[in-house]
Amino acid sequence: MMSRQITPSLLAAHGRFLAPAIGGAYVVLNALMTVLAPLTKGWPVYGVTAVTAPPMVVVMVYVVMPLARRL
Repeated sequence: MMSRQITPSLLAAHGRFLAPAIGGAYVVLNALMTVLAPLTKGWPVYGVTAVTAPPMVVVMVYVVMPLARRL
């Protein structure tokens, strides 16, 4: 098994991807929760999560991750 040597440039590259990915996930999740809050008022947490997760995954896969890769 080959191990990859961790260099400062490798850490910087991961950081340049990770920061926009986390920031994008934060923004998307909060926007979805804000939009869905009136519709899911009084629902249990599991129900809200079940409604929020599918659109979150779609936006992360098709919008946030490709944009984070380009930066």
